[in-house]
Amino acid sequence: MKLRYYTDSELKTLESNIFVKKIQYKRKIEYDTLFKLWCIMMRFDCPELTAKQIFERAGFDCSILSDTLPYRRIGEWIKQYKRYSINYFLPELEPYCSKEIIKKEIKEDTFKLKLLQTVLKRLKEIENEKVG
Repeated sequence: MKLRYYTDSELKTLESNIFVKKIQYKRKIEYDTLFKLWCIMMRFDCPELTAKQIFERAGFDCSILSDTLPYRRIGEWIKQYKRYSINYFLPELEPYCSKEIIKKEIKEDTFKLKLLQTVLKRLKEIENEKVG
């Protein structure tokens, strides 16, 4: 199986998306947790949309990505969500160690924060609809 490496221009395009945390080794995309939860919510709320359409709505240029990448990622995230619920994506306990860690000051992105709140609220509503 051949590995697909992104070109410098493709990397620049992908890294400009707000839902991409980083790209490792010029081939492995690390997505924001918010994006994963949003994809799950979109799959439940809009089942008529394909995975590729969901990625496009999030601002991804799908011509850069493999044809099966959106389908595989969303399928994997839904599988983990069904198996472990939201706890898989938002762990409550943070790891600790004996060394003192200096945390970098992180600017809060109000857009992402509001979107995360909306997505979490909707996922809880979806869970309650299934139960009720």
